[in-house]
Amino acid sequence: MIKLFALDLDGTLLDSRSILRKENIKALRDLEASGVRVILASGRVFSSVLYQAQKISKDPVLIANNGALMGMDYDKLFIENPLDFTILEKLIDISIKNKLKFHFYSLDTYYSNELDLESLDHLRKDIDYGLNYQANLDISNDPLLKLKTKGESCYKFLINGIDKSKISRDSLVTIIKDRLNDQVYITSSYEDAIEITSKGTSKLSAIYGLCEKMGISKNSFAAIGDSDNDLEMLEKASLSFAMSNANDKVKNISDHILEDNDGKAISQAVEIIKEHNRCLI
Repeated sequence: MIKLFALDLDGTLLDSRSILRKENIKALRDLEASGVRVILASGRVFSSVLYQAQKISKDPVLIANNGALMGMDYDKLFIENPLDFTILEKLIDISIKNKLKFHFYSLDTYYSNELDLESLDHLRKDIDYGLNYQANLDISNDPLLKLKTKGESCYKFLINGIDKSKISRDSLVTIIKDRLNDQVYITSSYEDAIEITSKGTSKLSAIYGLCEKMGISKNSFAAIGDSDNDLEMLEKASLSFAMSNANDKVKNISDHILEDNDGKAISQAVEIIKEHNRCLI
């Protein structure tokens, strides 16, 4: 019996304009009404995942920063796995020496040393007035100092612009692993970037933690995604779904390949889960 459905956001639940469409909200609310808990599991900053999750559930539980954070709200966190400041210093140094763009997230803030509007597109709200982002923005010459001054923690570090740099993706990963002595978890949600969290964090580890908290079997969840940071949870899910816009690695390990994120993939997955559960009654 499926008790929990974990959904990636970008490239999966959100359409190509980063919009959570009304038909997807309705489908997921119907699924929750049938007794299946809907969980958003994303690499995004916690505030952004919460912004989307509140459109679906009155009391959402969400996974952010690829599993570094899991909880219901800012003051109701069940998992917190921040990166050490010494690790952040090394990641910033690696980025600057290789002339790569970077940013990192606290619970609700996007930190960087430059204003890169393209990197912020996915965080725009569905409104056209006021502070139009799903996270606070803090751009400064020394973002790590600002983080420390505010007494905040960092939960994910992202390096992008790799396809335009002189260093290859594989070489960059090797440098990070060598400098940090295998103290981090490295993954990606799109080809031009790598995402770094503390060792032992992943969407899957957060899902397992939630299953334990809910008192349900680790085998009672379904998952849907499109990118490398979804691979672990898809491999272990009792029902796994890949978007048609997913990469080949995701498609190869998934039970079902659905429409793309501009199509009816979410409704398709919901009906398959409902039918699966009906057959077990």
